[in-house]
Amino acid sequence: MKKAHGLQRALPPLAREQLEWMPTGALLARLKRLRWCEDSPEISDLSEDERATAAHLILFKSDPAWQRAYVDLKQVLAGREHVAAKP
Repeated sequence: MKKAHGLQRALPPLAREQLEWMPTGALLARLKRLRWCEDSPEISDLSEDERATAAHLILFKSDPAWQRAYVDLKQVLAGREHVAAKP
């Protein structure tokens, strides 16, 4: 998966119940995308208009929605069975 730029990094917030129904691979991909979010709007290269168009999406790690999404995702993943990687 290539790293996205600008608004392509944005993620929709999901309820924890939705996360529990997702396959583990999809959860891991979402975790990777959450980690790709920018730290804060102050150091972002996005314009105010771009940020306004994505107001309902998760763009920045400083956003409480990002923190909630990250905690929920980690808790759901912690409940999944761990399978060791193939040698």
